Formats: sequence, structure tokens, C-alpha cells
Amino acid sequence: MKKGEVLYYNFNLMITPFHPINTEQQWDLRFYHKYTPVDSVKMTGATVINIHHGTRINPYINYPFIAWRSMKSYIDSAHQLGLKVKIYNTVRELSNSAWETFPMRSLGHEVYSPGKGGGYSWLQEHLGGDYIAAWYVPAVHDAAIINSGLSRWHNYYVEGMNWLVNNVGIDGIYLDDVAFDRVTMKRIKRVLTQNGHPGIIDLHSANQYDKADGFNNSANLYLEHFPYLNRLWFGEYFDYEKNDPNFFLVEVSGIPYGLMGEMLQGGGNPWRGMIYGMTNRMPWSDNADPRPIWKVWDEFGIKGSRMIGYWVSHNPVKTDNSDVLATVYVKNKKTMIAIASWAADETKVRLKIDWKALGIDPSKAKLTAPEIRNFQPGKTFGVNDEIPVQKGKGWLLILE
Repeated sequence: MKKGEVLYYNFNLMITPFHPINTEQQWDLRFYHKYTPVDSVKMTGATVINIHHGTRINPYINYPFIAWRSMKSYIDSAHQLGLKVKIYNTVRELSNSAWETFPMRSLGHEVYSPGKGGGYSWLQEHLGGDYIAAWYVPAVHDAAIINSGLSRWHNYYVEGMNWLVNNVGIDGIYLDDVAFDRVTMKRIKRVLTQNGHPGIIDLHSANQYDKADGFNNSANLYLEHFPYLNRLWFGEYFDYEKNDPNFFLVEVSGIPYGLMGEMLQGGGNPWRGMIYGMTNRMPWSDNADPRPIWKVWDEFGIKGSRMIGYWVSHNPVKTDNSDVLATVYVKNKKTMIAIASWAADETKVRLKIDWKALGIDPSKAKLTAPEIRNFQPGKTFGVNDEIPVQKGKGWLLILE
């Protein structure tokens, strides 16, 4: 700066966490991220179905008003089985099947961004040019056009969501990145939760840490929306093997903000995920089915437990190796211990247990590893035994 110059520093101050963390909701809301018959979803143990666009009941991106009767029928069937249904619906781009396409084109660039045109043949034949072609789904010939920034279309978006809640019965929305502001998010949350509706919002984002996105993490990018979300799914192009525990805690899990999340890329790392209460999402990865872990949750009774993370100084269970971390899920007279390793090689650890804090008599304590498919073999340990831990893996133990 030179003498006499003035610089203005504009920033938002956001105090975290935004609300108390809801671990009970984490155990209850088990997502099934695919359009599948509701009875098949019910059999998996999932409780919430996410309906993407490009499907029979939600064919057109960000315009769920054409096949709404089919959508309502599906949702009604899901509700009868005790399942919830959320739909893909946002404003970053809009289907060319929107009935208002040509009236909105007449508004200049209020609703649609200027651009070089191109894309799917229908767009070129009917719109000429001066637009940005976006996502295209060949199966339903759905060609999207990029929206401009804030405009009156956001009012339509809010009122459309209001209509979907009251006439179709949606239980929330799945957001694939966010292209609207905090005020719109608050309006959306209000209409989604009206009259006792659950209004579940989960946010997915790919890794924004690249040149095109300004080397910005997704959590930082969308922080202002976090108070109104129920779940994060930050994981596309995220590296679950090379990054350290702080990366998991701050940039993936959502925990510092009063949220919780799930893993994505390659199914994530299930051992490291468990120390943040995270699993993979069904049926996203063939090699990381979360059902075996869900089964152990239910057998242990994770609902009603108190989650105490490794980052808490008074965590009643620690290991004797600072590179092998432990998070506990405490219930009366029994505790589930999640262990995950960031050690450079295979190692062995002993548990350091505050027996009084757990309310367990060490002379009568039993430490077992339940068999979990593609996760760990069944095994029994002594409470003072050395526990072998493979590189990049861990254990899920029951102490009672």
C-alpha cells in the first residue's frame, strides 16, 4: 500500500459449529442413491432414497414438473414402507424441456447466461446461439442450459419446491454443488420443512482444489449454506489414502460445523471413515458396501450412543501410538471403539482405557472384533493385548 491509499477488506464471519451435531440422524438416515423399486431399497436397510435426474420419475434436470404424477406414485409407495424420498433439484442449469424456455429466452440474459451456443442439436436448431450448453442425458434427450446468477428464476425455484412438498410429497433435496445464495437456501429450507415435513438437504461436491476453482476446498466454498444442511457427501476426487486426519475432520466429515458426512471416491476408506461416523453410500461402490457396518451398528445399538472423537482430550479410549487414532461410541456398560491407522507401516497398538469413564469393570471386560465382510475377521482380544493394525486400515471393536 502507498501512503493515502484505502483498501476495503470484505469478509463474512461465521461462528462454528452452526448447530449441535445430530449423531442420531446420522445413524437413522441411510441413503440409497439410485432410482430403484422401493421394496428392493427397503431390503437393504437404507431409509432415504435419492432420485437423480435422468430417471423415469425425474427425467429432466432441475425441472421435476413434467413426470410429477409418476414421482408422486413412487413417493407414496416409499412412504408406505417407512422410506423417505429426496430428489435432485437445483438451479445451476435448466432442462430444455422446461415449458418456460422460450418466454425466459425473451428476457435476454436475466435467466440464461450468454455464451457461444453449440451442444445438442436441438439447442442449436431452436435456440440459435448466445447460450452455454450444459449437462446432456442421451437416454431422455435432456439438454440443459446454464443459468445466470441471481434472478427471478430463484423465486420460481422456491415456489416450485413449495409445490413439490405440498403436491408430490418430497422429503427433501439432493444438491450437486450450490449455485444460489444463502438467502435462497434459507427460503428453500423453510418451504421444505413446513407443516412438519422433514426437509432433508444433503450436499455433494467434487474436490474444488484445482486451478479452475481457485484451489478452494468445498467446505470453504459452501460454508454459508451449512447451517441448513443435514448431510455432506464430499468425496468425488478426494484422496482418502494420502490425506491426514485433519483433512478428514475439517474438509470431509462436517463435524466441526455441526454436520456429518459420507465418503465417495472409490468407496472411501471404511476404517478411517468410522472414526468420523462415516460410511460409503449405497449402491455407489461395489467394493465398499456399507451394509455389513450398518449391521454391526444395529447389533451394538449405535442409536442412543455418545460419540467421542479422537480429537476430544478426555476421550476415554486412546492408543499408545499417535498415528493410530480411536473414536468411541459409548453406551451403558458397553462401548464401540473405531480404530484407524495413519502409521507408515503395519504396527501394533495397546489401548489406554479410562475404565471409570466407561463404567466398565476391567476384571470382567471382554474385547471383541465382530466379523465384518470386507472389513475385518472376527477375533477376541485381551484388554491388555497388542492389537495388530495394517497400514491404512484399523478395527471396529466392542468393549463390554
